[in-house]
Amino acid sequence: MPDRAASTPSDALRLLVEGNARFASDKRRTGRIDPDRRGELTGSQAPFATVLGCSDSRVPFEHVFDAGIGDLFAIRNAGQIVDDVVLGSIEFAVVALGTPLVVVLRHTRCGAVAAARSGEPVPAPHLQALVDAIAPSVEQVRATDAELPQESVGAAHLEATLRQVIERSGAVSDAIAEGRLAVVGATYDLATGEVTIDTVVGQA
Repeated sequence: MPDRAASTPSDALRLLVEGNARFASDKRRTGRIDPDRRGELTGSQAPFATVLGCSDSRVPFEHVFDAGIGDLFAIRNAGQIVDDVVLGSIEFAVVALGTPLVVVLRHTRCGAVAAARSGEPVPAPHLQALVDAIAPSVEQVRATDAELPQESVGAAHLEATLRQVIERSGAVSDAIAEGRLAVVGATYDLATGEVTIDTVVGQA
Protein backbone atom coordinates (compact mmCIF):
# COMPACT_ATOMS: atom_id res chain seq x y z
CA MET A 1 0.00 0.00 0.00
CA PRO A 2 1.33 3.47 -0.82
CA ASP A 3 2.48 5.51 2.15
CA ARG A 4 0.28 8.53 1.47
CA ALA A 5 -1.72 7.94 -1.69
CA ALA A 6 -5.01 9.39 -0.52
CA SER A 7 -5.60 13.11 -0.56
CA THR A 8 -9.39 12.94 -0.93
CA PRO A 9 -12.08 11.01 0.95
CA SER A 10 -12.84 8.88 -2.11
CA ASP A 11 -9.15 7.99 -2.56
CA ALA A 12 -8.88 7.00 1.09
CA LEU A 13 -12.00 4.86 0.98
CA ARG A 14 -10.78 3.16 -2.19
CA LEU A 15 -7.50 2.24 -0.50
CA LEU A 16 -9.34 0.77 2.48
CA VAL A 17 -11.74 -1.22 0.32
CA GLU A 18 -8.91 -2.56 -1.83
CA GLY A 19 -6.82 -3.41 1.23
CA ASN A 20 -9.69 -5.28 2.86
CA ALA A 21 -10.34 -7.22 -0.34
CA ARG A 22 -6.73 -8.41 -0.27
CA PHE A 23 -7.01 -9.37 3.41
CA ALA A 24 -10.30 -11.22 3.00
CA SER A 25 -8.94 -13.20 0.01
CA ASP A 26 -5.63 -13.95 1.79
CA LYS A 27 -3.64 -11.94 -0.74
CA ARG A 28 -2.13 -9.38 1.62
CA ARG A 29 0.75 -7.28 0.36
CA THR A 30 1.34 -5.91 3.85
CA GLY A 31 1.94 -2.19 4.14
CA ARG A 32 5.41 -0.94 4.90
CA ILE A 33 6.78 -1.75 8.35
CA ASP A 34 10.48 -1.71 7.47
CA PRO A 35 13.21 0.26 9.29
CA ASP A 36 13.35 2.92 6.58
CA ARG A 37 9.63 3.51 6.94
CA ARG A 38 9.99 3.82 10.71
CA GLY A 39 12.71 6.40 10.14
CA GLU A 40 10.52 8.38 7.77
CA LEU A 41 7.86 8.63 10.44
CA THR A 42 9.97 9.79 13.35
CA GLY A 43 9.32 13.47 12.67
CA SER A 44 5.74 13.47 11.45
CA GLN A 45 2.80 11.37 10.38
CA ALA A 46 0.19 11.63 7.63
CA PRO A 47 -2.30 8.76 8.00
CA PHE A 48 -4.76 8.60 5.12
CA ALA A 49 -7.67 7.44 7.31
CA THR A 50 -8.86 7.46 10.90
CA VAL A 51 -10.58 4.34 12.18
CA LEU A 52 -12.71 4.29 15.32
CA GLY A 53 -13.52 0.71 16.22
CA CYS A 54 -13.75 -1.93 18.89
CA SER A 55 -10.80 -3.08 20.98
CA ASP A 56 -11.65 -6.69 20.15
CA SER A 57 -8.44 -8.61 19.48
CA ARG A 58 -10.01 -10.22 16.43
CA VAL A 59 -10.26 -6.90 14.58
CA PRO A 60 -6.71 -5.54 14.09
CA PHE A 61 -7.19 -2.54 11.82
CA GLU A 62 -3.84 -2.64 10.03
CA HIS A 63 -4.38 -6.29 9.13
CA VAL A 64 -8.05 -5.91 8.19
CA PHE A 65 -7.16 -3.11 5.75
CA ASP A 66 -3.74 -4.47 4.74
CA ALA A 67 -2.07 -1.25 5.88
CA GLY A 68 1.39 -0.40 7.19
CA ILE A 69 2.65 1.79 9.99
CA GLY A 70 1.76 5.43 9.53
CA ASP A 71 -1.24 4.62 7.31
CA LEU A 72 -4.09 4.54 9.83
CA PHE A 73 -4.87 6.69 12.87
CA ALA A 74 -6.44 4.10 15.16
CA ILE A 75 -8.88 4.80 18.00
CA ARG A 76 -10.14 1.74 19.85
CA ASN A 77 -12.35 0.97 22.83
CA ALA A 78 -14.78 -1.82 23.63
CA GLY A 79 -17.92 -1.22 21.60
CA GLN A 80 -16.54 1.83 19.72
CA ILE A 81 -18.06 4.22 22.26
CA VAL A 82 -17.93 7.97 21.62
CA ASP A 83 -16.90 10.29 24.45
CA ASP A 84 -14.99 13.56 24.69
CA VAL A 85 -11.61 11.84 24.57
CA VAL A 86 -12.57 9.90 21.44
CA LEU A 87 -13.93 13.05 19.81
CA GLY A 88 -10.73 14.89 20.69
CA SER A 89 -8.69 12.12 19.09
CA ILE A 90 -10.78 12.27 15.92
CA GLU A 91 -10.48 16.05 15.81
CA PHE A 92 -6.70 15.77 16.20
CA ALA A 93 -6.60 13.48 13.18
CA VAL A 94 -8.87 15.71 11.11
CA VAL A 95 -7.54 19.13 12.13
CA ALA A 96 -3.86 18.51 12.88
CA LEU A 97 -3.11 15.58 10.57
CA GLY A 98 -5.57 16.33 7.78
CA THR A 99 -6.96 12.83 7.39
CA PRO A 100 -9.69 12.90 4.71
CA LEU A 101 -11.65 9.90 6.00
CA VAL A 102 -13.07 8.76 9.34
CA VAL A 103 -14.37 5.20 9.53
CA VAL A 104 -16.57 4.01 12.39
CA LEU A 105 -16.08 0.25 12.29
CA ARG A 106 -18.26 -2.24 14.12
CA HIS A 107 -17.86 -6.00 13.97
CA THR A 108 -20.18 -8.97 14.12
CA ARG A 109 -20.69 -10.88 17.38
CA CYS A 110 -19.51 -7.95 19.52
CA GLY A 111 -19.27 -8.79 23.21
CA ALA A 112 -20.07 -5.26 24.33
CA VAL A 113 -23.24 -5.26 22.25
CA ALA A 114 -24.16 -8.69 23.62
CA ALA A 115 -23.75 -7.43 27.19
CA ALA A 116 -26.00 -4.43 26.52
CA ARG A 117 -28.55 -6.62 24.75
CA SER A 118 -28.76 -9.04 27.69
CA GLY A 119 -29.87 -6.29 30.05
CA GLU A 120 -28.11 -8.01 32.94
CA PRO A 121 -26.05 -5.94 35.40
CA VAL A 122 -22.28 -6.26 35.11
CA PRO A 123 -19.92 -6.52 38.09
CA ALA A 124 -17.73 -3.48 37.37
CA PRO A 125 -18.92 0.16 37.31
CA HIS A 126 -16.81 1.29 34.39
CA LEU A 127 -17.92 -1.71 32.38
CA GLN A 128 -21.51 -0.80 33.24
CA ALA A 129 -20.90 2.68 31.83
CA LEU A 130 -19.85 1.10 28.56
CA VAL A 131 -22.98 -1.07 28.48
CA ASP A 132 -25.13 1.94 29.32
CA ALA A 133 -23.73 3.78 26.29
CA ILE A 134 -25.09 1.05 24.01
CA ALA A 135 -28.44 0.71 25.80
CA PRO A 136 -30.27 3.37 23.71
CA SER A 137 -29.63 1.29 20.58
CA VAL A 138 -31.07 -1.75 22.36
CA GLU A 139 -34.25 0.17 23.09
CA GLN A 140 -34.43 1.47 19.54
CA VAL A 141 -34.41 -2.07 18.17
CA ARG A 142 -36.76 -3.36 20.87
CA ALA A 143 -39.40 -0.88 19.69
CA THR A 144 -39.75 -2.75 16.40
CA ASP A 145 -38.42 -6.25 17.16
CA ALA A 146 -38.89 -7.77 20.61
CA GLU A 147 -36.46 -10.58 19.78
CA LEU A 148 -33.58 -8.06 19.70
CA PRO A 149 -31.35 -9.66 17.05
CA GLN A 150 -27.78 -8.96 18.08
CA GLU A 151 -26.68 -7.72 14.67
CA SER A 152 -29.65 -5.36 14.51
CA VAL A 153 -28.56 -3.84 17.81
CA GLY A 154 -24.99 -3.64 16.55
CA ALA A 155 -26.10 -1.89 13.37
CA ALA A 156 -28.24 0.58 15.34
CA HIS A 157 -25.31 1.31 17.63
CA LEU A 158 -23.05 1.87 14.64
CA GLU A 159 -25.44 4.47 13.22
CA ALA A 160 -25.80 6.13 16.62
CA THR A 161 -22.03 6.31 16.99
CA LEU A 162 -21.61 7.80 13.54
CA ARG A 163 -24.25 10.45 14.25
CA GLN A 164 -22.56 11.38 17.51
CA VAL A 165 -19.22 11.88 15.80
CA ILE A 166 -20.76 14.26 13.28
CA GLU A 167 -23.23 16.07 15.52
CA ARG A 168 -20.97 16.55 18.54
CA SER A 169 -17.88 17.71 16.63
CA GLY A 170 -18.02 21.00 14.79
CA ALA A 171 -14.57 20.30 13.38
CA VAL A 172 -15.87 17.11 11.78
CA SER A 173 -19.13 18.56 10.47
CA ASP A 174 -17.33 21.62 9.08
CA ALA A 175 -14.79 19.44 7.27
CA ILE A 176 -17.61 17.38 5.75
CA ALA A 177 -19.41 20.54 4.61
CA GLU A 178 -16.20 21.83 3.01
CA GLY A 179 -15.66 18.56 1.12
CA ARG A 180 -12.41 17.76 2.96
CA LEU A 181 -13.76 14.81 4.92
CA ALA A 182 -16.15 11.89 4.70
CA VAL A 183 -17.36 9.80 7.63
CA VAL A 184 -18.18 6.18 6.92
CA GLY A 185 -19.96 3.54 8.96
CA ALA A 186 -18.84 -0.02 8.22
CA THR A 187 -19.19 -3.59 9.48
CA TYR A 188 -16.43 -6.19 9.75
CA ASP A 189 -17.53 -9.82 9.52
CA LEU A 190 -15.46 -11.97 11.87
CA ALA A 191 -16.09 -15.10 9.80
CA THR A 192 -15.34 -13.84 6.30
CA GLY A 193 -12.90 -11.02 7.04
CA GLU A 194 -14.91 -8.73 4.80
CA VAL A 195 -15.79 -5.11 5.57
CA THR A 196 -19.15 -3.86 4.30
CA ILE A 197 -19.68 -0.13 3.87
CA ASP A 198 -23.03 0.69 5.48
CA THR A 199 -23.21 4.50 5.52
CA VAL A 200 -21.29 7.32 3.85
CA VAL A 201 -21.63 10.94 4.94
CA GLY A 202 -19.73 13.35 2.72
CA GLN A 203 -18.16 13.09 -0.71
CA ALA A 204 -16.55 9.67 -0.92
